[in-house]
Amino acid sequence: MNDRGHGAVEFGLAVGLLLLPVALAVLAFGPWSERRVVAEAAAAEAARAAVISLDLARGSVVVSEIGANHGLEPDSIRLGWCGSEPGPPEESTSGCPLDRGSEVVAEVRIWTPAFNTPWGPVGGLWVNGVHAEPIDLYRSLG
Repeated sequence: MNDRGHGAVEFGLAVGLLLLPVALAVLAFGPWSERRVVAEAAAAEAARAAVISLDLARGSVVVSEIGANHGLEPDSIRLGWCGSEPGPPEESTSGCPLDRGSEVVAEVRIWTPAFNTPWGPVGGLWVNGVHAEPIDLYRSLG
């Protein structure tokens, strides 16, 4: 019996079965991390815009603009105000009281594919970003 070549077969199996899944997991971390940062920034900008303008619709526009600037599909981004279930940004224009001393909380969810292949994305998950912005007690509401 000839035992030559077993090392090459074992090496090929080790690479295919052990290292390939690890490499795919490492490659999937980059887009997930980027979208997480985008979600957090969009939540902060939306809450700030809503507090400054005293209009949640302005915060919704900011989230849509940030998503478009980052090349996100419109159906891959969701926005919720003050604990409401996140939905499409253009439909999320109510939910927070805009009184002195109250707090505006924006939650942004962005769909992130688990793996991108030449044939399209495979699987995925929603990443969240939440930010709370207080309305100044001494602000003129007028």
